[in-house]
Amino acid sequence: MNTLQLNIGGRTFAIAVQPGQEDHVHHLASQIDAKFQQLTPRYSQNLLFATLQLADELHRSQLASAQAKQEAQAAVDGASDLKREADMAVGQTDKLKRRIAELEEELSNLQSSIQQESNKYNDLIADNERFKIAVMEADTEKTRLQGELASARRERDALEQQLAEAPAAASGQQAFFDPASSAIDPELVPALERFAELLENCASKLEGKGAAS
Repeated sequence: MNTLQLNIGGRTFAIAVQPGQEDHVHHLASQIDAKFQQLTPRYSQNLLFATLQLADELHRSQLASAQAKQEAQAAVDGASDLKREADMAVGQTDKLKRRIAELEEELSNLQSSIQQESNKYNDLIADNERFKIAVMEADTEKTRLQGELASARRERDALEQQLAEAPAAASGQQAFFDPASSAIDPELVPALERFAELLENCASKLEGKGAAS
């Protein structure tokens, strides 16, 4: 321990201090002596008042320091809260980015599906157009065959008329043609065969077009 001589209010005091604390204690003593000099010259009371004033200033300084620490801690806490909110915002942003990516992928898949369905629809339209054309061609062919059939029937009627009139002309009588009792003119046989073949072809084609439609 070291002994210091302190002069306060015109009196000298000897006190023991830790080594290295000499300058600090001298500074405190000078502050007390400055306060003491501001008071009326009554030594004991002046010393007490000076000490109380310094103690009050120290207390106020400690309160101000504590308040400053609280404010600093509140600022630190506020900064921590802001950091947590920022981290949450970053997390939400990442989630939104992932959701946007998922929605974009779903949209791409939907667009691909729509394109596939559109292609199928276009194929169906093309098939329908081809079917319409085929039906129109079938109707045209049917009309042509019906015309040929009508022509064949007229030709048949004409041949039957000729066959009916041939025996009557030969005998000089009006008689109905009887295939079982009358002989067929050999010249009419090729015409009858061609007529029968034409009827069979027309019937086959009509049956085939009807089944196809």
